Amino acid sequence: SSAASDVYKRQAIDKVKSIGGYSFDWNSNSEKTGHDIGVIAQEIEAVLPELVVTRDSGYKAVSYEKIVALLIEAIKDQQLQIDALKTTQR
Repeated sequence: SSAASDVYKRQAIDKVKSIGGYSFDWNSNSEKTGHDIGVIAQEIEAVLPELVVTRDSGYKAVSYEKIVALLIEAIKDQQLQIDALKTTQR
């Protein structure tokens, strides 16, 4: 693995901790209606700018499918931490 990918992996948990999951109601400016869940594009943009695009309307859109890679790396890193704690408690 490259040095850049190692840095990405080490930062995965910190990046996940800096974003939130939210429930919200779509406003009247949206094509969608009703209640939904999601993330705030500006939060994602701050840690993973390549996952956010600004549409012609000026609204930002998130490539949700690409968040999965971050979550996978965060879970793997977290599991390493859990395993290390288990080892020290034996």
